[in-house]
Amino acid sequence: MKKVFTGAVLLALPYLTFAQQSLAPKGYWQQEANYSIDVTLDDKQHELRGTEELQYTNNSPDQLTFIWFHLWPNAYKDNTTAFAKQQLRNGSRKFQFAKAAQRGYIDQLDFKVNGQSAQLAYDPENPDMAKLILPQPLAPGAKATISTPFHVKIPNSFSRFGHVEQSYQITQWYPKPAVYDRKGWHQMPYLDQGEFYSEFGSFDVRITLPANYTVGATGVLQNPDEQQRMDKLAAATALKKTAADFGKDLSFPASAAETKTLRYVQDRVHDFAWFADKRFNVLKSGVTLPSGRPVTSWVLFTNENAEKWVKGLQDVNNALTYYSQWVGEYPYSAATAVDGALSAGSGMEYPMVTVTMPSAITHEVGHNWFYGILGSNERDHAWMDEGVNSYVDARLTEQVDPQGGMFGNMLKNRSLTAKIGIEDLPASALTQVPYQAAASRGLDQSIANLRADQYGKNNYASIVYLKTAAVLKYLAGYLGQEQFDKAMHAYYDQWQFRHPYPEDMQAVFEASTGQQLDWFFKDMLQNTYHYDAAVSDIQVTDTQVKVLVRNDSPAPFAVPVSTVDAQGKVLETQWTTVISTEDEQDEAQVNFRREGVAAVVVDAEYLTPQLNRRDDRMKLTGSLRRFEPIKVKPLVSVERWDRATINWAPVIGANTSDKFMLGAAFYNNPLVRKNLNYLLMPMYSFNRNELNGIANVTVSVLPNSVVRQIETGLTLQRFERYFKVEPSITLKLPFSGFNGPQHTIRLANTAVREQDRGNETMSIQTGEYAVTGGNALQKWSAHVELNQLTSTISQETNSTNAVLLRASAVYSRFYSPKKRVHVRLFGGRFLDSSPNFVIGLSGSPDYRRQTAFLDRQQISHAFTAQVHQTDDRDGAFKAYLPVSSQKWLSTLNLQADLPVTRLAVFADFGIANVQRTDNSFTSRQYYDAGLVVPVIRDIFQLYLPVAGSQYENGLPNSRQDFTDRIRFVLHLEQGNPFQLLNKYLAD
Repeated sequence: MKKVFTGAVLLALPYLTFAQQSLAPKGYWQQEANYSIDVTLDDKQHELRGTEELQYTNNSPDQLTFIWFHLWPNAYKDNTTAFAKQQLRNGSRKFQFAKAAQRGYIDQLDFKVNGQSAQLAYDPENPDMAKLILPQPLAPGAKATISTPFHVKIPNSFSRFGHVEQSYQITQWYPKPAVYDRKGWHQMPYLDQGEFYSEFGSFDVRITLPANYTVGATGVLQNPDEQQRMDKLAAATALKKTAADFGKDLSFPASAAETKTLRYVQDRVHDFAWFADKRFNVLKSGVTLPSGRPVTSWVLFTNENAEKWVKGLQDVNNALTYYSQWVGEYPYSAATAVDGALSAGSGMEYPMVTVTMPSAITHEVGHNWFYGILGSNERDHAWMDEGVNSYVDARLTEQVDPQGGMFGNMLKNRSLTAKIGIEDLPASALTQVPYQAAASRGLDQSIANLRADQYGKNNYASIVYLKTAAVLKYLAGYLGQEQFDKAMHAYYDQWQFRHPYPEDMQAVFEASTGQQLDWFFKDMLQNTYHYDAAVSDIQVTDTQVKVLVRNDSPAPFAVPVSTVDAQGKVLETQWTTVISTEDEQDEAQVNFRREGVAAVVVDAEYLTPQLNRRDDRMKLTGSLRRFEPIKVKPLVSVERWDRATINWAPVIGANTSDKFMLGAAFYNNPLVRKNLNYLLMPMYSFNRNELNGIANVTVSVLPNSVVRQIETGLTLQRFERYFKVEPSITLKLPFSGFNGPQHTIRLANTAVREQDRGNETMSIQTGEYAVTGGNALQKWSAHVELNQLTSTISQETNSTNAVLLRASAVYSRFYSPKKRVHVRLFGGRFLDSSPNFVIGLSGSPDYRRQTAFLDRQQISHAFTAQVHQTDDRDGAFKAYLPVSSQKWLSTLNLQADLPVTRLAVFADFGIANVQRTDNSFTSRQYYDAGLVVPVIRDIFQLYLPVAGSQYENGLPNSRQDFTDRIRFVLHLEQGNPFQLLNKYLAD
């Protein structure tokens, strides 16, 4: 074993010349871990059996009595692991309900240190982490040889490690020491939102498996016969040009009876991964780096999406070429992209090899630099890997195809871009939209001071990837691309094959550029300031345009200011840093040439992380110097400095009173919320020849402290001959992390006037509090509402008043991946009652007009409100019982999905204080039970009562008695696209 290990190091020595490092910073040290691993794949039992020998060098100044080890296959062991819990937080129940045979683990460990048995002490909360207790302390500068056998059960496809039938993705599979650096130990459980941090060293890995598997792996293949086989496969695949040439066969051939042992060797990497499939097509190419050194590129893929993979070979070459040019030269001899069958999002990177979709090849290959070579702590500082890599990847995409990238297909469709008003916009204007959407709702999170697992599921992509990439492009614009690239090269040269932290990157950038960059690395990256700069004033002379730029942000802000001609073409751009404090806004003056200037624009290229561009442009002349032409565009838009946009969408509606209604909704940008938001939705009733509809205006404020968001709104609503006016104020409280409960407080004053009831007016003052929480397995919510109700029929009659308190609690839990049980408890009580007001057992009277009833005026026999349509409020009985209370009412509502079928069952139990015929009051009990038909789950459901108090003897006495009592619920508000977007972003 030791001879093999020594041979591995010797074989790796030629590659050291490709990775010469600069001297380490003074006082810097890092540990070293060199591996020799033998492993065998059993593709019938889906298991690995192997042995590992690790030479661990303690380069720290500390004496070590233990070493933390990662045993990450144990993340797939059961539902108590950190990975299992994260799956639920992020909305997935797949692993929660996996069978034991589908899970994975590592066992049969028997650690020895320098030949002596050593105890393994598992973390009590994380079975995928353990302390290896050293028999003797390891002194500074000393080495220890650590060995163990291991057995791994390969899980099904849940995350990055596993198999789909006989397609294998073998990652994070062997016992691996955690990083010990200048900030201490970094033991961490496996998560798939949040990646890894490992020690650099060398690998000599020997993989035994059936002979007809094709493998892509970290390192340099040492088997001449397998090298020839790969070249033959590549030559055969190169003859195929179209999808028809590849065919559609994705079946697995039988495994060969004979086996082969493949050996891979590599120095200066911190991980080893391999991918095996008997169906792989192979393509081979390569590039020559600026130094003249060749690098081989490979793609391994199945017949699915084969044409895209053929083109993907050039993507590997592009990544090798441009990353080497812009960041630093690739130090290894090969790079491989593999078509993966497992759940790794769009891809997952490992040194020299990545599993990916064809659309994400350049991004994943690019991780060889940011993660592979610059080995930052991804779990604590995900932006240093994902974000910086996303910036370079976006730049590469733009270099190869100026209209490529995330929204490339959209930008190439000139007809579509013109229709929705995004024509001629740079890609940077669109890539900022996802994080702007979150930030405009008070859901922003900082880039640099959160662990990967502390981001919301959606924010992990929009903040860590997209926002980081956007602000780095902004920094490159400020420094100048040449200076930025010089600093990036210096960072790469100094920190390659080491463990840089954010402060290390800042120090290199400051030393390289000669600028103090706290305003970027600290203020911008570590906070969620809302940046806003504007043209404050302009003075024009015959030769010069003097511009005052104002910073309305709570932090310093480098601002690009441009002059543009009458067609909007940029003539000249200058950068200025405008200092701002919490007490006052500062201004800076920038001077431009006068010739040809029609207007001055802040951030004409959409580089700055601004949320609001309402006054980015000022024209030199005219009475409306700040106003832009207004365009009406369908569906959605992106805010621009050269125009204002109103969006619209067609709407239809119907009820038994107004009959068919046709109209349109007009609104401002629904993606990125503004301080002032509006919706105007006129709808024409062809039956009554009247104009109905909804109008809403909301002023949104983001205090970013005690309250996350404050919305002050006014809603006007007219349907079915009633008119509603409702001013309100809503306070959304901050999350205690995105995994914590969401709290909302709302105050409203609702006035409803009924035209067909002598202009009867209902006035309701409401205070309500709501809280929601849970995960993919279980969700809960609570709601408390206090109403002051006043009814006035005419000026001549006295008004009647009541005070009503209502509270409900809801809990739902899945008992299988798609089946759940639902429990609701409701209680309502009049604190000050009036016979004009009641609580309903089978739905509420809907005093505030919160529900879209099809037959509120009870014209139809089929859709009559309450009798046939319910709003599931108040007592929420599914059956209709004409029971209401002027005192108090309480119910328990149960609903459970049935196995196999889409149907559910329900049962309701209630007790209410009701009025007798002699006007006295008594308490009575009620019940019902039946079936639920979820036509559109949670939106349109049918209730079929089969038993209950509504029937004379508890059961229907005829078929008609049953069918006449069928009810339905229509929660149109659940399909509101504005509310769905808000809910998605807050998830």
